[in-house]
Amino acid sequence: MLKRSLLTAFILSTAIAAAPAQSFLTEHDIGESDYTAPPRLIKPSTDVVDLSGKDCLEFSWSPHEGDQVKREYYDLRLYRGRQAYGQYRIYMARVPPRQWSVCIESGMFEDGAYYTLTLRQVYRGFKSKRTFQTFRVMKPSGL
Repeated sequence: MLKRSLLTAFILSTAIAAAPAQSFLTEHDIGESDYTAPPRLIKPSTDVVDLSGKDCLEFSWSPHEGDQVKREYYDLRLYRGRQAYGQYRIYMARVPPRQWSVCIESGMFEDGAYYTLTLRQVYRGFKSKRTFQTFRVMKPSGL
């Protein structure tokens, strides 16, 4: 009888100690430890983006990946070329958690050049894997 009550007390104390840690992990855990779902890009949706007659290039994404209430911000970065390395970064923004698009001026882009966009979402310091989109810009030389 004493062994059973000691075992019960041990199990309860272990469960109570693990409860706060478990609730924190469930915010990020989708089958993997510390996993935060990456955002899903909506625009641009093609490999070639035509900026003819446009003042800006809109980047938009779905707000439905992850927890909309607990999200801190989105980390959006734009790189010149096909590589997402720091030396090629030309634009970086910390986008508010309830904003699902960013419009970047057409003047930032050169005709025929390639660009890579990365986007991730952040919760209490946990960052999702990056979503990548590489595209080529086409626009008249007058822009």
